[in-house]
Amino acid sequence: MNAIEILTNEHGLIRRFLESLALAEEKLENGEKPPRKFFENAVQFARTFTDRFHHFKEEHVMFVRLAQAKGGAIDAQVEMLKYQHERGRKFVSQVANSLDGYEKGDPIKTTELLESMAAYISLLRHHIHVEDHVFFPMVEKTLSSIEKDRVLEEFEKENMKCGEKAFEDCHKLVVDMGSLLVHM
Repeated sequence: MNAIEILTNEHGLIRRFLESLALAEEKLENGEKPPRKFFENAVQFARTFTDRFHHFKEEHVMFVRLAQAKGGAIDAQVEMLKYQHERGRKFVSQVANSLDGYEKGDPIKTTELLESMAAYISLLRHHIHVEDHVFFPMVEKTLSSIEKDRVLEEFEKENMKCGEKAFEDCHKLVVDMGSLLVHM
């Protein structure tokens, strides 16, 4: 598997995660109350997989190589993607910070949870689309095979830091999230 295939595969798991979030959002809007554990798992997935495992590779490996190869010509676009990553982190923190009030039935905290979740879903769906259809093709066209091999090596080092089972463990989290919604 090459570096783009790895990131695309990871996007697939993130999309599945977003589908679970969207279902939880729909349930909340219809007066159902997904369990707190669902949202705790969502925060854990977002922080562990999306941010540390996936976005780290994009920000500190892929984007850096691509920006260097483009000689500064795409710096603004790279900064925009990094900004979106940061906005996502803020939305996840807002979800985490609303959970105590949500669990107690506080309508304001429930609204904060819903708003943060909706913004996060919309942001990441758009973000993934841009990466898949603009940035990843640009990487394919711009980086030499040697540079792509170096990116892959750096990805493998990062994967080892996270643990061999990081992807599988996070996949299980997403499956568990779906189960929590089905068994409400």
